[in-house]
Amino acid sequence: LEWVWSAYQATRDAGATPFAAAVLTAARVDRLGLAFAAGYPAALQQLSPETRLPCALCVTEDEGTHPRAMKTTLERVGGRDELNGIKTFVTFGTLAKDLLVAAKVGEKPDGRPDLALVRIPADRTGVTLEAHPPTPFAPEIPHARLELRHVRVRAGERLPGDGFTEYVKPFRTVEDIHVLGTALGYLIGVTRRANGSVQLLADFAAALVALDWLRGVPPLDPRTHIVLQGVYQRVVELAEGDELAAVWESTSEDERDRWRRDRPLLDVAFRARRARFERATRELS
Repeated sequence: LEWVWSAYQATRDAGATPFAAAVLTAARVDRLGLAFAAGYPAALQQLSPETRLPCALCVTEDEGTHPRAMKTTLERVGGRDELNGIKTFVTFGTLAKDLLVAAKVGEKPDGRPDLALVRIPADRTGVTLEAHPPTPFAPEIPHARLELRHVRVRAGERLPGDGFTEYVKPFRTVEDIHVLGTALGYLIGVTRRANGSVQLLADFAAALVALDWLRGVPPLDPRTHIVLQGVYQRVVELAEGDELAAVWESTSEDERDRWRRDRPLLDVAFRARRARFERATRELS
């Protein structure tokens, strides 16, 4: 993981966008989980460029990720802003330098929760991270439970704008674009190392170009969700096709086994992605 983030940062320092740096890094790794480790922080940097790697978005609570499920608060206490609450599932939490925490700051005029997103260092007093057991797939990716007790939030650490509509909600789509892009980067790297089909490389590259274009489109635009669903379905078809199966026959047994183990990573959040696609088709109809 340290190598992944170092390689990503070196590519960023050379002038690459977060998306390009993540894809180029993913093309050099030997497993899908490490490709994800490049795509996830790239998505966060797309939304908040000043975020340091490694980093983690902290949203999920006992009742889910919807604003009404949010119990973590950002309040003025004794002349200072404080975070209090618990996040149940934080990806890369135990390794993060920066935590981006969604917290309730009150209610909007229509009664909906008003959310803020704050960026704090993970080693701040009052922050406790407890590692979860490794997941069955991509076990290299750690997850954690986060507890916040009287955590001070300093001036400038609250990100500008509405925490939900400008960060948490669009991140779902931005993450899909970047993580799918790094999966393609990894598969392109595997195919090149195995001297796979030129047609397969062209198909992967076409999907990658579509994603690179898509990251410049507003993530809440319904057309974004329709195109993203089409690209995702095409990547799944290629991942399950005969041409890629032939590539795996030319790779090491260890790498084939890791691919079989980590393949479910491509299906994470499938239902949420599908729901956004169906809502988008209704809006555009």
